[in-house]
Amino acid sequence: MTVDVHVVSHTHWDREWYLTREQFRLRLVDLIDRVLDLLERDSAFAHYHLDGQTIVLEDYLEMRPEQTGRVRRAIASGRLLVGPWYVMPDEFLVSGEALVRNLAIGYRIAESYGGSMPVGYLPDLFGHVAQMPQILRQLGLDNAILWRGFGGRRAEYWWEAPDGSSVLLMHLPPEGYCNATRVAFNGDEMVARAMRAVDYERERTVSGQVLLMNGVDHVEPHPAIPQLVDRLSQNDGIRARHSTLAAYVDGVRRRVTREDAPPLETVAGELRGGEDYANLLPGVLSARVYLKQANARIQTELERDAEPLSTFAWLAGHSYPRGELRYAWRTLIQNQPHDSICGCSIDAVHEENMSRFARAEQVAEALAERAATHLSDLVAPAPEGALRLVVFNTDAQARSGVVEATIDLPYASAEPHRRVDPEALDRPVRFWPRDAYIAKVSDGNGAAMPFQLLDEHDVIATVMSRYETPWQLHARRARLLFRADEIPSFGYATFDVHFDNAALKGCATNAGTDVSPVAQPFRAVTAADRTIENEHLRVTVNDDGTLDVEEKATGRVIRRAATLEDVGDVGDEYNYSPPANDVRITTSGPAEISRIVAGPLRAAFHIGYELQVPASASADRRSRSLETVSMSVSLEVSLDAGSRHVAVRATVVNRARDHRLRLLVPSGAARVASARSDSAFACIERPAERVPPPGKLMELPVSAAPFQSFVDAGDARGGVTVMSSGLAEYEIVAEPNEGSRNTIALTLIRAVGDLSRDDLVTRPSGHAGPSVSTPGAQCLGVHRFRIGIAPRSIPPAAVALFAASRAFLLPVRSQIAGSNAGPGSRSQSFIALTSEPSGIVLSALTGADDRDAVILRLFNPEPHATRVTVALTDGMASAFVVDLLERRQEEVAVVDGGATLDVAPSQIRTIELVPLG
Repeated sequence: MTVDVHVVSHTHWDREWYLTREQFRLRLVDLIDRVLDLLERDSAFAHYHLDGQTIVLEDYLEMRPEQTGRVRRAIASGRLLVGPWYVMPDEFLVSGEALVRNLAIGYRIAESYGGSMPVGYLPDLFGHVAQMPQILRQLGLDNAILWRGFGGRRAEYWWEAPDGSSVLLMHLPPEGYCNATRVAFNGDEMVARAMRAVDYERERTVSGQVLLMNGVDHVEPHPAIPQLVDRLSQNDGIRARHSTLAAYVDGVRRRVTREDAPPLETVAGELRGGEDYANLLPGVLSARVYLKQANARIQTELERDAEPLSTFAWLAGHSYPRGELRYAWRTLIQNQPHDSICGCSIDAVHEENMSRFARAEQVAEALAERAATHLSDLVAPAPEGALRLVVFNTDAQARSGVVEATIDLPYASAEPHRRVDPEALDRPVRFWPRDAYIAKVSDGNGAAMPFQLLDEHDVIATVMSRYETPWQLHARRARLLFRADEIPSFGYATFDVHFDNAALKGCATNAGTDVSPVAQPFRAVTAADRTIENEHLRVTVNDDGTLDVEEKATGRVIRRAATLEDVGDVGDEYNYSPPANDVRITTSGPAEISRIVAGPLRAAFHIGYELQVPASASADRRSRSLETVSMSVSLEVSLDAGSRHVAVRATVVNRARDHRLRLLVPSGAARVASARSDSAFACIERPAERVPPPGKLMELPVSAAPFQSFVDAGDARGGVTVMSSGLAEYEIVAEPNEGSRNTIALTLIRAVGDLSRDDLVTRPSGHAGPSVSTPGAQCLGVHRFRIGIAPRSIPPAAVALFAASRAFLLPVRSQIAGSNAGPGSRSQSFIALTSEPSGIVLSALTGADDRDAVILRLFNPEPHATRVTVALTDGMASAFVVDLLERRQEEVAVVDGGATLDVAPSQIRTIELVPLG
């Protein structure tokens, strides 16, 4: 068979990895300088690929701004290829929304320089999410080129997402993106090596298209490639060209879509296997967990607070901070390249990551605060002797339950000799008597709501204004709980906090006991010596600090939940690897247990104990050291009135090296066959155990798997849902001496000391990167985690799992209304959304990138279709279905103020809503 050989010159550019960003950037500047010279000097050197990402252009042109014109000409002419990514991410450690923003930023940058490469290029990502084919399709791409996560031996497949979207998949060879990298400068040897690669690929292709990837990490272009192409073409059965990935894809597409083409195999869904083909490197899910926690926190701040609140404020007449949000997203995504977010780089890289996270978080939080302040200033004023709290709900479902809020009551200036002009303040400052105390909380109809004072203390509060320097005030800070019967979706509700002026109640004797008379009865949470319970759950603290959690409706008990398990880990940042002679240590007590809050809206216990663990691996790394250290463990276990989950706030002081710490939650089922967890735009079901395939393996398959906010496991009669944010790895495990896997294990800390090692039993293929010491990956110090445990009977629907995890992990936000607040409504929903049957999850509510409109992105995780009707409550001029780049695909008729569209099973839908006027 005659084959078309596409010789592709490229570099794979890890922006930061075993060197820092700046150290690699100097090499990048040299590389692009020489690429531009080579392209202009040698017309036979036709093309060069900059790794499918556009951040390299920013990094280069920041140092070489005078080369902008040359770069534009090279890209516009099709000789220098960039995009579609901004950075090459990890797909499992970032949200689906972050993947979309990454691709959208990359595409727009590439287009601004002359064009984006029309290839779904995924060369070195550590596995692939199930919805990636649909994401690519909604970007206008019908193909993907990938390597890891899949073990198929052929070069061409179809890859199908859960909704049925499919793309043409080109599978790179076992060497990955470098099967023609090490060609020799000696001409004969160069051809001989290339021919061996051609012969291998000839056996893999059914399309007659052969891809030779000339390039690898951080390498510069090989100037002899045109000569190689000429000499390859002199061989019978070979048509060679210096080509592009797009041309290769076009060639494959033409051949496999012909009527006489042999059918291609279809692979479906998530790709997290193929360990007999290429390393998956699954240990990155739990390396440097602190990075994952920071990333999740800031993604949430942008997706659930800054963007929706800014959109509400824009609909209410405020300007939309488009540029500020772009900056925050870009800064965050600069921490999402696979070597960065995966935690598999040198310590200096991850120190810079944390600084970058801090910048993104500061902007996101400030934008959310600005928008909330603007909206709260539009609310009608509070009655005399009260503060009005505006409680925001940015989700697509109404919220109810216990709300936690913090209120500052200024009582004096902390700068007594300073004169402040009240007219210079952005918001009036109201002083309260120092002995003022909370007497009542009421809803928008004036009905008294149950409340509970958690604590009070003095603080120095700071008032910021445009026309005054910061003004410091003495204030009483009160943290309180109150019940909210309904906070509307996509909007807010208001609650009044009424004060009295009697002697201040001391929180030591009254915290947790204050409750107002209420218009309607409610069921309080109660606490006994070792037990807290509400109408749904009873939680008992055991002597060793573990929990028994009973679902009262069924009597099923989850026993010894929140057990900690510590084992040795002599692996590296890429892979967990146990020592040959391991020692497993679990929670055994004794624990110090004290009740800290007693209801009526929240009851809680504090649990403290020391976990004695080996200090490190032994010198020969075959076992754990005989020396031990103490890891301090502190748990705050709480239960709210009406809640179906128990909340655990865990603080661990890690003083040990070379180990893995996990939190265990039994499912209550005798055996768990599979578990469900969330991924990008989907709820994924995976088998509880992966069985290694026969034959030689690059690395051992693991049953540990990724999640983003929830894991659900059990059987048809009962089980448990565990929720957390920032943790990314779970495994369904069996207790020692028990045959069946039935317990969820969440990895809290995986402490290792090397970027890569070549002595891992779990990765017999050897190194996965340079051998560099990374003491920071031992993760010594204080770590904090927040985990929800929800026993259940029958398996919940996927949409219910998303709703439960969001209710736990994304609490509503409150803001004090200004003293001279406007005439706005006491309760408002800016967007009305209904779905029938229920099955919709919100991914994004934001302003359009380049026009005055609202962008609403939803997905349906259920196996049935749902019909959605959406409207702007102040009126809507038009509505459109748009793709992930916000390009209009079709107009949706606005009938009676609303737009209706169907959302197929597992489908992602993005809707543009244009307001009146």
